[in-house]
Amino acid sequence: MKKSVFKKLGVAFVSAAMLMTTACNTKIDAKFDFKALDYVTLGEYKGLKADVNTSAIETNLMDKKIANDQKEYTTYHDVTRPAQDGDKLIMTYYAKVGGVQVDGFSYEDYNMILGTDPFTIEGFTDALYGMTAGQAKVVTLQVPEDFEEDKDIAGSRIVFDITLKNVQQPDVPMITDAYVQQYFNCSTVADYKAQVKSQVQEEIDNQTTKAKNEAILTQLQGAATINSYPDGLLESKSEELSKSISFYSTMQKLTVEEYCQTKFNMSFDDYVKNSVNQQLILQAIVEKEELAIMEYDYKANLESFANELGYTNKTTFEEKFGKDKIVKNMLIMQAQDIVMDNADINEY
Repeated sequence: MKKSVFKKLGVAFVSAAMLMTTACNTKIDAKFDFKALDYVTLGEYKGLKADVNTSAIETNLMDKKIANDQKEYTTYHDVTRPAQDGDKLIMTYYAKVGGVQVDGFSYEDYNMILGTDPFTIEGFTDALYGMTAGQAKVVTLQVPEDFEEDKDIAGSRIVFDITLKNVQQPDVPMITDAYVQQYFNCSTVADYKAQVKSQVQEEIDNQTTKAKNEAILTQLQGAATINSYPDGLLESKSEELSKSISFYSTMQKLTVEEYCQTKFNMSFDDYVKNSVNQQLILQAIVEKEELAIMEYDYKANLESFANELGYTNKTTFEEKFGKDKIVKNMLIMQAQDIVMDNADINEY
């Protein structure tokens, strides 16, 4: 009799747990600001084809790592010939503005690699080419109006009194068995290259994934038709991207427009339009596929999703962006996964 009672109680407990699980694992109601299918005519988004040169990505990253290793073990020796690209220059220079020395731009025994190391004021490096050890030169340059490093001298004429002490030619090590045995604990060059590949494999994988995504998403945009745009979407995206890009462009001393041309090979306006088009198309796929995020899936994936976007703390991430915005981005990523999982990519 007791066994029967316990068995019935066990069934009751399981049933209650199942009901609680079902109740908790509900679909999250994510509300987009507009219905994308009202603005987009979707083309075929499954079976898209693209060619991606993954071998070039691997070769490029390995070559960079090998070059950096060579740079680390490069030595230099004094030469009497004129300075040229790649030389290490050791110099003393003093700067004056209006006859007053500017301490922040006056150094003794300053060294730089010509053609590689930048200088904050344009024209300084150009003046060093062709100089020889022991030579002195006075150079007058114009400080930019927007010079952030020292606003007190912004827009001023600055005079540099330069004395070049040494010109040193680089001795770049050859990649031989002896070289890799000495510095990398490898028996042969082949072993060393295998080691280099393992060291950059994560970056190879990341760049390969990025290249595949870019190739297929370009095909995706070509297959769809954007009939019109929701009111204010282009403007709000332009403002959002201008803020985010300006952070990086300022670091590189470029305008937002120059940064887009350099980084993306397109104008800022085209970059904004491409971003909006991709958003509309992927949201349209969300709607057509009737994609959804369940509560359990959201909680299970929140940390990894935050990490992918550069946040180590999921709570901070959720507080900053809000659950609704995060869920909508998860849905967009689901749509992208559908496109990529069904794509036909030829790697060569």
